[in-house]
Amino acid sequence: MSSLNTQTSLHTDEILRGGYKTVFQSHTVLLTGSTGSLGGCLLFKLALQLPTRKIYAFIRGTQEQAISKWRKAMPDHVQAILLSKKVEFVTGDIRSPNFGIQPAIIQELSEQVTMIIHTAAKITLDASLQDAFENNCLPALELARIASRFPRLKLLVQISTAYVNSFLPDGPVLEKSYTLSNEDPEEELASILKSNRSPYAAQFSSSYAQAKSLMERILIQRFPTLPILLLRPTIFGQALRDPYPLYGLENSTPMNKFFQYFMEDRGGSQVWHAAEGHRTGANIIDEIPVDFVANACLLHAAARTTGIVQIGSELYEPFTFDQYLEIVHSNAPPVIRKELPRIIFTEDREEPQCFLAELVRVASRNWLFDCGRSYWLKQVGGPLSMRACKFQVDGLNKRRIHQIYTHGAEKARI
Repeated sequence: MSSLNTQTSLHTDEILRGGYKTVFQSHTVLLTGSTGSLGGCLLFKLALQLPTRKIYAFIRGTQEQAISKWRKAMPDHVQAILLSKKVEFVTGDIRSPNFGIQPAIIQELSEQVTMIIHTAAKITLDASLQDAFENNCLPALELARIASRFPRLKLLVQISTAYVNSFLPDGPVLEKSYTLSNEDPEEELASILKSNRSPYAAQFSSSYAQAKSLMERILIQRFPTLPILLLRPTIFGQALRDPYPLYGLENSTPMNKFFQYFMEDRGGSQVWHAAEGHRTGANIIDEIPVDFVANACLLHAAARTTGIVQIGSELYEPFTFDQYLEIVHSNAPPVIRKELPRIIFTEDREEPQCFLAELVRVASRNWLFDCGRSYWLKQVGGPLSMRACKFQVDGLNKRRIHQIYTHGAEKARI
């Protein structure tokens, strides 16, 4: 990837003309993070919706533990995934040299793998800097080093986050690299790992976002000739369609956590900072279903897109914070609706916010993530379709509120 301004792949027209399924017939994929929300969705699609030749599922722990997690996340599909005979397990640890993979297996991967999709991550927004970097920066660099020895590799897809640029002011965020400092990224990384401190930490929305930001810069600097796609999703939402509507691990959908805490906080009022230039929650909170992220990932992979791609609500259905509040009020049971807290927006950023507002700090911002390199995806049909109508979206939101309320009521009874 010689330039961050990589143009849209020349394979795009070919994908639109002839479809994308045939592309995967020749692909052997190394997939990390398959027990996570996005990774599990990708596994489902690679195994059951696409004619992928083989999937090496990199896991930590035993095969039985991985299958158990799949059964919990998508119970109706695990048997079909295993019966596809496409999945082969590779065990190791992303925090170890060579990912802890045995040399003979590394050799086998180098001879077989044509595509790598790295979704493994530890998304803990309040993690220490060192913990965030050891889980979300160093493994990506180690995997790229391993991948650089794979002669058949066509593409390395590295999942990043749109919030690598959360140090920017509100407004448009383009699909490019923004620099917060002129410090050499290698020296910056060494300093963080040694001291667990960074002069730039407070300017990011989380330590996770900062780790991904520095990972991107070093990845590009160390491996300028490696075909890399940096995929930057915004906030993950539950799936619209696949593997089934409302699929998504409990801790991977931040807006569901917001809905849950909001409905549990009966009565009273909450103080929230309004986004710059607004007096209410008129700012976009950028959420996109996890299966749309998976679809975009696979379509760009089929087109062999490289460079930076952002995947957000611009490709789905943008909602403001005010609209999310309306979703709760419109769909919560009547007994809950009467007791929901009253939101008080303030333009005074010195005024203390409620606990929930501090937990979801990006809700007070108004970044507009450009997704221009993915507009062509809206033309694609089939199982990787990115199309959605308002009726489907409204139906999903109604069901998600009901699910959250029902789950909360069940937990309360326990």
